[in-house]
Amino acid sequence: ALPDPPSPFPRLNPEDHAEKAWLLAEGPTHAAGDGRRLVTFTFDDGPFPETAPTVLHILDQHRIRATFFLIGEYLEGTTPHAVETRLWAKRIADAGHLVGNHTRDHKLLTSLPHAAALSEIDDAATSIERATGKRPLLFRPPYGEVDPWLEGVLRERKQELLLWSIDVEDMKKNDPDDIVSSLKQQLEYKSGGVVLLHDMHWPSVKAFNRLLRWLDAEKWDPAHPEKPGWDIVDLAEYLRATAAAPQPYASREELERVRREAQGHAGRR
Repeated sequence: ALPDPPSPFPRLNPEDHAEKAWLLAEGPTHAAGDGRRLVTFTFDDGPFPETAPTVLHILDQHRIRATFFLIGEYLEGTTPHAVETRLWAKRIADAGHLVGNHTRDHKLLTSLPHAAALSEIDDAATSIERATGKRPLLFRPPYGEVDPWLEGVLRERKQELLLWSIDVEDMKKNDPDDIVSSLKQQLEYKSGGVVLLHDMHWPSVKAFNRLLRWLDAEKWDPAHPEKPGWDIVDLAEYLRATAAAPQPYASREELERVRREAQGHAGRR
């Protein structure tokens, strides 16, 4: 069984500003002697009945709550595949995972007329609610692209803009070991993060399973909190930790500059 669901969900960016959303995705700052490295998993572009049973089984085995950003178009229609897709969307939500809106059919919202962009957001929300019984709170724009007008649209709808910090472009890779290697590099460089994966891509599913074994082997130990280790958490806990220890930088770009400088100093030692 999964741990009890978190409540309430922390809303750290009610203005839905993209720059703040990118910085929040980077997670909490680490004080000296704090070895806890938080990781939370998000999956885009599903659900996909061919892979969903395996993904849910892996999550259940490791007692992990993930976040799924669903495509509304997949949840509509009367074909057997559409019916099965709705069934798996409901099972994902019923298992206690967070479900978010990833638009109706994954168009670049900033390239659309306003009416079409609104349909992408609202139609997907309706499809997800019809399938799962829950109106999605979270929103992830395709390609991470929003503009000030879209930020206002999300504010009006009280949608929480949720982006990511770890992206290895897994859809372009067909070797699970290559995906795992890239994920490890980014996680170690950033000391954790919001991981973006695509659950309809079998190499990504296999990589996810292998990565979890590595994270478990290097697990953070509360008895020795100063020793670096990984702690896989749900999105709500990740954001609560971020609220408790926010990054002291104005933007993700500034944080990244500091990281590069620190890495350069370490390399010169």
